[in-house]
Amino acid sequence: MKVCNLSKNDGFTLIELVVVIVILGILAATAAPKFIDLKSDAHTAVLKAIEASMEGAAGLVYGKSLVKGVQSFDLSEGKTVNLGDKDGDGNDDEITVHYGYPRSEDDEWRLLIDIDENKYKYIQTFGGHVIIYPAAIYSTPPTLLTDPCTIVYTQATVGAKPTITLNECE
Repeated sequence: MKVCNLSKNDGFTLIELVVVIVILGILAATAAPKFIDLKSDAHTAVLKAIEASMEGAAGLVYGKSLVKGVQSFDLSEGKTVNLGDKDGDGNDDEITVHYGYPRSEDDEWRLLIDIDENKYKYIQTFGGHVIIYPAAIYSTPPTLLTDPCTIVYTQATVGAKPTITLNECE
């Protein structure tokens, strides 16, 4: 039968415990910021998904424009492409194209992509832009094309594709 023999060498010294606590504190201080600001990362991830949807929708509209032969007309000529019944009202929906791509109209983008408008809003600006932004971050709509946490769609010009710019969340 073995008897437990306690001596001075068993257990931890106060210095060893302090060192372990300091190391754990340093690890917590370096890891905590990774977990604290997940909201901006989440908004950026959703905006990236919306950006990809916009790129896909613009490509599909351009394909329809090529088939119909209206890829070289600007919006003043009123050329349209048929999207089918996108809004569920029983009638086919059409959008006016600008050099074969969707123009910068928030109503037309509502037909092209489906986002939760309680969480993400559209705004149409002067100069051929549509901005999509999270409603939780902006109490009033963003005013600059470079505002953080936004997607900016700039409609096509002669010989140039439209641009879709993601301004990441901070």
